[in-house]
Amino acid sequence: MAGLLALPFCVSAGVVAYEPLGRDYVALGAAAGILCAVAGGAIGALARVSSFVPNITSTTHSLIQASFLGWLVHRANGDVTLALALLPLSAMLAGLWQLVIAGSGLGRIVKFTPYPVLAGFLTGLAILIFAQQLPRMFGLSSVGAVVQAVADLHLPAPAMPVFGLALILLVTTIEARAPQRPVMLFGLLVGTGLYHVLALVAPGLALGGTVGEVSLGGASLGLHLDLETLGQSLADFELVKALVLTSLTLAILGTLDLTFALRAAQNLADVDAAPRRNLAGQGLSNLVSSLAGGLTVTTSIAFSRTIFSGGGRTRVSTISLAAVLLIAAVAAPTVVGALPSVVLAAILVSIAWRLWDRWCIVLIRDLFRSDDRDAAVRARRNAAIVAAVTATTVLGQPVAGALAGIGLSCLVFIMEMSRPIIRRQLDGAQLFSKRIRSQGHLALLRETGRATAILELQGILFFGNADDLASRVKSLEGSARTVILDLRRVTDIDTSGATILKQIATRCRERGMTLLLSSVDPKFAVLVAGALGPAWKSAIFPDLDAALETAEERALAAARAAGSAAWRALRIEETDLAGGLSEREMEAFKAHLTPCTYQAGDVLCRTGAPADKLWILTRGSVSVRLAGEQAGRRIAGLGPGTSVGEMGLLDRRPRSADVVADEEVEGFILSAESFDRLLREEPHLGQSLLATIARLTAQRLRVTSEELMLAST
Repeated sequence: MAGLLALPFCVSAGVVAYEPLGRDYVALGAAAGILCAVAGGAIGALARVSSFVPNITSTTHSLIQASFLGWLVHRANGDVTLALALLPLSAMLAGLWQLVIAGSGLGRIVKFTPYPVLAGFLTGLAILIFAQQLPRMFGLSSVGAVVQAVADLHLPAPAMPVFGLALILLVTTIEARAPQRPVMLFGLLVGTGLYHVLALVAPGLALGGTVGEVSLGGASLGLHLDLETLGQSLADFELVKALVLTSLTLAILGTLDLTFALRAAQNLADVDAAPRRNLAGQGLSNLVSSLAGGLTVTTSIAFSRTIFSGGGRTRVSTISLAAVLLIAAVAAPTVVGALPSVVLAAILVSIAWRLWDRWCIVLIRDLFRSDDRDAAVRARRNAAIVAAVTATTVLGQPVAGALAGIGLSCLVFIMEMSRPIIRRQLDGAQLFSKRIRSQGHLALLRETGRATAILELQGILFFGNADDLASRVKSLEGSARTVILDLRRVTDIDTSGATILKQIATRCRERGMTLLLSSVDPKFAVLVAGALGPAWKSAIFPDLDAALETAEERALAAARAAGSAAWRALRIEETDLAGGLSEREMEAFKAHLTPCTYQAGDVLCRTGAPADKLWILTRGSVSVRLAGEQAGRRIAGLGPGTSVGEMGLLDRRPRSADVVADEEVEGFILSAESFDRLLREEPHLGQSLLATIARLTAQRLRVTSEELMLAST
C-alpha cells in the first residue's frame, strides 16, 4: 500500500522537476521520479540505521531543482543541454554536502532553526506548487494567463478546471472525514478512471493530455553526463554560484526532512536517531540518485506513518517499498504514462493545501489582538520573518530566504533579550523584610529606607544590557548607601554580565556603598561567585527577604552606633504591646509578667505544643520556622519591642510553627493563666490589650498586603 501510495508522488515530483525543460520531457521526468526513488530509497535503507523511515522523491525538492532548471533554460535561450548536464550534478553536490554536514557534526545545528523560518519556508513552497500547478488545471501557461482568462470570461478548456476543482473538493472532503485513508491514492485512481471514461464517452470534451509513455532506460541521465558541456559551464561564476546555492539548499532541506522524520518516528517507536550515520546515509542516497535520474530523494513523515501502521519496523519495509515502485514502473509503464496531467495537477494543488503551515492562522489572529500587547508584538515580529522567508522562497531564492529568516530571528532574539534588564526599582521605605519589628524600629527604617535601593532584574544579563545596569547603579551614588540586586527573574548570565557585576561591586566598594545580591540561580552561581571573588561570599543571599533583613539590620546598627533612641535598652513600657497603657494599668500588667532569657538556638515553642503563653521581646530576635516537610524554612522574624504567640493565646489552638532564638534574647512571658486572670480582675486592662493586639495584627496585615501589591506589579 505504501508503494502504491508513493507512486503518484514520485511521478508528480519528476514531472514538476522536468517541466521547465518542456512538454517533451514530462514523461522522462515521471520515469526519473520513480527511478530515483527506487535507487535512492534502496541505498538509504541499507546505509542508514535500520528503521521504517523511507526515501522517496519529493515535490518540495523538485520545485527547487525546477527553479534551477528554469533559470538555466532561460539563460541558454531555451536550450536544455546545459540544464540536462547540471541537473544530476545538483543532486550529487547535495549528497556531498550532506556527507560533509554529517562528518562535521553540524547536523545538530538544524534543531535550532527558528520555527517561523520553517513555517515561512513551507508556506512559500506551498505557494510555488499552487502557482505552478493551477495553470496546468486550466490548460494555460501561467497564473497571469489564468487571471486574464477568468477576467475575460474566456477559458480555452473550461472542462479542465471544473474537473480539477471537483477532484480537489473530493480529495479534501474525504481527507477531512477519513484522515487515516490513502486519500491521494484514491484521488489518483478515481480521477484517472473518470478521465478515461469521459474521454471515451465524450471525446470532444477537452480535458488535457496524459504524462505519455514512460521509459526507465531513458531516465538514467547521470550515466550519460555531457562532460564537455559540464566543463565549459563550470568556468561561469554565476552558473557555479547558482549550482552551489541550489545544492546547498537541497542538502539543508533534506537534513531538515530527515531530522523531523526521525523525530516523528521516535514518537511512534524506539528508533535510534544516530544523526551522523543517518545523515551520511542520506548523502549516499543522493549520490546514487544523481546517477539514476538526477533528482534528490528525501525522507517522508507521511509514508513513515503508513509503513508503521502496516507493521513495518525495519529496513526490510523500506526496501520493499522501493521494490514495489520498480515493479510497478517496469510491469506497467503504459499505466503510469496514462496518468492525466490535470489529475496530477489537482493532486499537487491538494498537496500544496496540506503543505502550508496552519500556525500562520494563529499568527494572523494574534496580529489583531488588542487585549494582549506582548502577544501582538511577538506576532508582528514572527509575521515579518514568515513573510520574508515566504517571499524569497516564492521568488526562487529559498536559501536566501532561509538565511534572511534566520538573520531576522537572531535580530528578534537580541531585541527580546535586550529588553530593560531592570524590571523596577524600589527602596527600603517601600519594601520591608518579613522580620516583625517594633513600631520604633519600623519608623526608623521608614526614615532611612530611601538609602537602600532595590533593583529587580529580569531576563538575560548579557552584553546587550549589562551596561544599562552599570549606569543605573552609578546613578545611585550619593543617594543610596546599600544596593540590592534581586536576580530572581534572571534566567541566565553570560561572561559579559558577570564582568559587569564585578565592576559594579568594585565601584560600590570604592564609593563606600554596600552591594548585596539575592536569588542567584544555582546554574550560574559559580560564575557570579567567581566574578565577585571569595570576599563577596557573604554578600550573596538565597532570597530577597534575607538581603532586605541584612540591609535593615545594618541600618539599625548604624542608628545604634549614632546613639539613636531606637537602640536604647528597651523597658516593658517601650514595647508595642504595653506602649499604650496608663501608669496604673502598667503596674497591674507587670504583676502578671515573668522575666525570661534565652540563648542563641534555644526553642521558645514547638509546632503542635499548647498555646499557653506569649513572649514580649525587649532584647534580641527570634525566627518563626515551619516544621514537617518544610522544616527549617523561616516565615518571619521578630525583633525587640515585638511580641510573639499572642494569636495562640487568643484562640488556644496548638502552635503552628517553631519559634527559635537567633541570638541572646531577653523579655517577659505572659502565661495563659495570667492572661485569663487579668481579663477577670482587670477588664479595662484586658480590653486595652485586646485592642492593641488587634491594632498590631492589622498593621502587620497592611504591610503584607502592600508587599503583595508590589509583588504583583
